[in-house]
Amino acid sequence: MNSELNAAITRILDAHIGADGFYATPVPGLTLMRSSLTLPPQHMQYRPKICFVTQGAKSLMVADRTVKYGAGQSLVVTIEVPVVSQIVEATPDEPFTGATLELDAEIILDVVTRLDSMPHLHGPAGFGLVVNDLDAQMTGSLLRLLDLVRQPHAIEILYPAIMREISYWLLIGPAGRNVARMVLPEGQPLRIAAAIAYMRDNFELPMSVAELAGKAGMSPSTFHQHFKTLTSMSPLQYQKQLRLLEARRMMVTEGVKAGVAAVTVGYESVSQFSREYARMFGSPPRRESQHAKADPARFAALQEGGSSSIH
Repeated sequence: MNSELNAAITRILDAHIGADGFYATPVPGLTLMRSSLTLPPQHMQYRPKICFVTQGAKSLMVADRTVKYGAGQSLVVTIEVPVVSQIVEATPDEPFTGATLELDAEIILDVVTRLDSMPHLHGPAGFGLVVNDLDAQMTGSLLRLLDLVRQPHAIEILYPAIMREISYWLLIGPAGRNVARMVLPEGQPLRIAAAIAYMRDNFELPMSVAELAGKAGMSPSTFHQHFKTLTSMSPLQYQKQLRLLEARRMMVTEGVKAGVAAVTVGYESVSQFSREYARMFGSPPRRESQHAKADPARFAALQEGGSSSIH
């Protein structure tokens, strides 16, 4: 059924953009994409969603972990996390094709409360990115969701029912525990998400693990352990990536000078900022600003999925 899913996405992209790029559909949270070329690594912020590939393949790096998924597979993201994303398989004849769908927490919570007796939904969540094969049930639900693109008048009525289907298949699948703990009040991911939201809104401020643990209602040691399990990085590493992502966005999209960006995102030392920026992005900030002005299209992929913008 993956070929049917690929054909459906291709038809929509041909009708609405006719080339490579992204199409934000009228269906809430559903974005389609296509690329005829492999793309260089891009740093960005992923938010809870399901990403599925119908042709080609993509690779993600989260701290020191690499996740790859390709045609007929999905990636379930249940925690907001900085990633390095790269399309690794794409040609003009067989372009990378796929979609992202934001998860609806309210619908998931309603479904999970009805499945609470299922044993696999209990216990701690694991790493917040899980690769699944797209089975016939999930593919059928996604096809029905895509069908709403050409029937926007039906979205308000049919979208909630289809999202309940998708939530159900996610919850009974390999990522079920992560999806459930993401929305349950006692789940560690939901509490850590509160700390991440605070970090996102205040990334420029000094903060300690103890302060963040308090936002999550956990002891510092428990918070640090669960945070690293979910995101594969420490809280302070996470904050540094948020700062550097926002600094990059300011420089390449707003033309802000490196020194100003460094101070704005919380660095006291511009030289330290430059070193850490070059280590993360592969080029010093001044050179990236010059490249962005010379070739704005090079940075278009920063808008993929969840934008690299922090706010």
